[in-house]
Amino acid sequence: MEKWGLWARQHSPLLLQVTSTNSLESFHSELKKKSSSLHGAVHKIVDIDYKKRSEAESASFDFRIKKVSAYGVDDDILEEIKKFPFPFQQLIVKEACAVMNRLEKGKGVPGLSSLDCFCLFRHRYLLPCKHIFHEHMYGNKLLTADVWQMFRATFEENGFEVYESRESFIEYVQTEQQKSAEDRRIAVGELTERMRDRYWRVEEMGDAEKTRTFISMLEASVNLIISCFDDNLNEKT
Repeated sequence: MEKWGLWARQHSPLLLQVTSTNSLESFHSELKKKSSSLHGAVHKIVDIDYKKRSEAESASFDFRIKKVSAYGVDDDILEEIKKFPFPFQQLIVKEACAVMNRLEKGKGVPGLSSLDCFCLFRHRYLLPCKHIFHEHMYGNKLLTADVWQMFRATFEENGFEVYESRESFIEYVQTEQQKSAEDRRIAVGELTERMRDRYWRVEEMGDAEKTRTFISMLEASVNLIISCFDDNLNEKT
């Protein structure tokens, strides 16, 4: 650069008046800095793009390949759960594990005869809820192979997009009537289960007299309740 500046001054009357090439050198120095800065920015963009691609590939792998593990869930049920994409596995297995909490609280079998449960989880995610699992484990076998396939088919092609057409996923609010009716139905089911459990405990004691007394007292109590409501219904009609 310095030699070029000297040669240029020797062949230009104007440059002969300039005794230094510092300005020109300063310009080229600044240009190099800008070029270096731009080069670094490009590298940074490439690095970010690579990182995002890696994260996307990892997320895709987890979504389709990763499997959930859980303690206390029946092996057959767990195997069916593992056939779902990983995010759905996490949702479903929590509901399956919640059955143990229901049992610890003394809650009985919900008494479902179909998959029509009105709980928030069932309507929001279109997946088996804790009430369905409870019924399947200790009552009616609702989760057959065909039912599991039906659940999977809902998500196999569209994934989370299945929720985009459902306002209930964005905002689902049970009416007071629905919630109250569901609570009452569950309460009756739990009372029935408690009576059944108590009967078998008395029966297992092997004392026929106590068993007859239990049945007699239960029958008298039930008949009293039924007669009270029969009288109320007759008065209204």
